[in-house]
This record gives sequence, structure tokens and C-alpha cells, in this order.
Amino acid sequence: MSGRRAPAVLLLAAFLVLIGLFHALTLRPGHDWGDDFAQYIHHAKNIALGIDYNRTGYLWNPSFPMLGPQTYPPVFPLILAPVYAVAGLDLTAMKLVVVLFFVAAILMTFLVFRGMLRGYELAVLLPLLGLNPYFWRLKDNVLSDLPFFFFVYLALFLFQRRPEPGRLDARAVAHAVACGVVCYLAYGTRSLGAILIPSLLLTDWIRWRRITLASVVSTIVFAALAIAQAAVSHHDTSYTSILSLDPRRIATNGWEYARYLSGLWDNVWWKHADIVLTLLAAALAVAGIWGRLRSGASVLEIFAVLYGLAILPWIATQGRYLVPLMPLYLAYAILALRSLSIRWPRFAGGASMVLLALACVGFASVYGSTSWRRPPEGVGTHNARAMFAAVSRMTEPGAVVIFQKPRALALFTDRQASGVQDAPPPELLRYLRRLGAAYVLLGPDDRVFLHQEALRNLITAFPDRFVAIYRNPEFALFRVRGLS
Repeated sequence: MSGRRAPAVLLLAAFLVLIGLFHALTLRPGHDWGDDFAQYIHHAKNIALGIDYNRTGYLWNPSFPMLGPQTYPPVFPLILAPVYAVAGLDLTAMKLVVVLFFVAAILMTFLVFRGMLRGYELAVLLPLLGLNPYFWRLKDNVLSDLPFFFFVYLALFLFQRRPEPGRLDARAVAHAVACGVVCYLAYGTRSLGAILIPSLLLTDWIRWRRITLASVVSTIVFAALAIAQAAVSHHDTSYTSILSLDPRRIATNGWEYARYLSGLWDNVWWKHADIVLTLLAAALAVAGIWGRLRSGASVLEIFAVLYGLAILPWIATQGRYLVPLMPLYLAYAILALRSLSIRWPRFAGGASMVLLALACVGFASVYGSTSWRRPPEGVGTHNARAMFAAVSRMTEPGAVVIFQKPRALALFTDRQASGVQDAPPPELLRYLRRLGAAYVLLGPDDRVFLHQEALRNLITAFPDRFVAIYRNPEFALFRVRGLS
């Protein structure tokens, strides 16, 4: 290590350690009610205990596909399985795994953009990500977003360092196999990771006007692992029900994603700061990526375009789908500021630092208004824990319970559970009869527990079919009778 590089490496290491400690020491107990996390953990539990991967107790409702697919890809559950084997259903231990992946993803971001951005520009990019309240909030979710972030950027890093095309010597083959494996790890964490393979192949075609043998090897390795996954654990067929090619839906999704992107610029003190900075950074990012495309597209630009197109048709938009694009969005904005500094040195010379300063003011406003002694949330609240205990105590093993967070209920009670769509009472009653549902569990509101009103209408329409057997201030459990 040269003497000049040593301080930079030490500063990077110190930054990563501090980010990891900050996130780890501010973890919130419990977990919000978005119950994707419960399905990942249930898969991990099954792996740890040697149970069939698909036996989660979640009964998929084809009329309510937005609730979630029948299974999730296995890589994140495989990562969580050792934690479950050692610590059981310890949400804090699993969140620490997510924190470690975030720190590793920031490191990979540095390595991916090291050849594109200068030192001071990286010193802007990394805090914009590492200190951002958006990612700080994500660390409280046992979800695949941050591991996916890491695997995607590890794949992009390997793509950038591929040997020149030619004969496949041992080093080139090893690198190609590694690319294929890491692409699979991204895909096995979240199915959108499949975009990496066409990104690799299209990069070949644009750069060399042919598909290289190394990329063929990577594709074969990826395909073999993906086929094995489909055979033993998870396949993607249930995702087709939540895709829409309606141009109006795609346009709406584009607007929704733009709104989610503003989460990077939250500011409690200045009401419209998120809108102003989102638009400014977006304009700069478009200029930055356009400049890169004009000088010859790299795998980064190709991935950004393909991934952006891939997330637009999903019916259920979520801000966390943007995580792999957020570093690119910021990096291209910073790159555009460098171009401006060449044309107008006095105006734009310190613009990157001004952008960082404005963002940090927003970060300070969010953290300054945050209560650091936060009580447990979601499934960790007193009422939720009492409800889970009541369901476990008052229902029979193997009973089917209707609840709008069925995966969380299945995880914490070992009961079978399903959610219902927004439909008239007779249609819902037919669905309950088809499932053999024995219980209905009401939650507190429609904002978090979708279509609660439909369940309430069902109970009101057929009062002789539902008997209340448990209540607390937020939840009510009913026994279903007379459906057979």
C-alpha cells in the first residue's frame, strides 16, 4: 500500500465502521407490519430445521396477488438460516445481518465508482448514501433489499474487471464463473437480479459487437443455478400476476417512483426541500448519464436503463425497488457537476460540496426530530404480542385463519393463514368455505391492513356465522361456524 493511499483507505474503513455502529446501535425493537419479512424468516426457519422450504403456512390467494407470492427466492433465507439456528426468532440479530450487508454494499459502491469519480466526489457520494435517513430506516427491516444492493454491486464490480475477450485461460474462466455465481446470488435474493445477465450480454454487444465466450460461461453458470433453484425451492411464476403492461399503469408507476426517490432528500425544517433537490439531482443525473452514453455506454448505464425499465410494469410500486439505482442516480448527478465546473469553474467548482451540505442539513433535521428511545413497532407491540399468544392458545394446530397479514400470523403462531381481496360478502364467504377457514382475525385499520372493511362487512352481513372469542384494543378474533 502506497503512503499516499494509506490515509484514504483508513478514512474509508473508519467511515464504514462508524456507519455500521450507528445503524447497529439505533436498531428499533419489533418490526413493522409489512409482512414480507415474515415469509423470509419462515423460509429461513424451514432451512434451519430441515423442513420443506415451502411449508410456511401462507395460503396464497390468487385474487389478491399484491399481498405477496407463494414463496420468496432462497438466498436471503439461506443467509438468515444460521442466525435462526443459533438465536431462534431474534429480529435484532437478523437486523444486524442486514446492517452488515449495507456496510458491505457501501464498500462495493466505492469500488464500482472508484474509476469514474474522483476522490472528493466519492467523499460526497458515500455520505449521501451511508448517512442517509432513507437507508437508516431500511436497516430496521428484515428484508432482502440491502443484501440485494450488495450482490448487484458486487456483480457490477466483477463486470468492470472482466478480462479482454480472447482465449479462455484459467483466470478468465474463474472470473466468468464468479460472475455467473454472483449474478445468481443477486437473482436468488430478488428476482430482478436476472437483469444483470442481459446487462452483461448487451455490454458485450455494444463494446465488441459480439457475445464473448466468458459471458457465455457466466450465463450458463447463472442459468444452471437458477434452474436448480426453481426445481428445489422457488420459481417466479406467481410474479406474473402482479405485472401490467398498461401504458397508464406504467406512467403512474414512473410518477410513483419519482416520488419515492424524493425520500433521499427528506428535510423536516424545509417543507419543499425534497422536491427541489429531487428535481435538481434528477436533471443533473440525466445530464450525467447522457454524457456517459455519448462517450460509449458502460455496463453501469446499461444496467441502470434495463433495471429502470424492469421495475415499471409492477403493479405494487415500492421505494425500496429503487435501492440499486440510487447510487447511480447520485453518481451521475455528481459527474454532471464536474462537467459544469469545467465550463463555469467559479459557479460549479464547489457544487458537489454544496449538494452534500444541503443534504446533510436535511439529514440533521430528520435525525434531530427523531425520538431515539422508540418503543417496539408493529409485531413487537404489546397488543400484537398478546394477539399472537391468544391465537396460539385459542385455535387448533393446522387451523386456517383469515388475516390481512397472513405471513406474520403464520410465523408467530404456526397456523395457516390467508388474506382476502376487496370483494362483496358472498364472494368472501365462498372463499372462506373453499379454504375451510375456521377463524377470522380483524386488525385495527385499512391503512396498514388492506381491505379490513371488506372483512368487517362480511362479519356484519353474516352475523350468525362469526362468534367473537377474543379482543384487545387493536385486534378481534372470531370463530367461523356453519361453513361446511
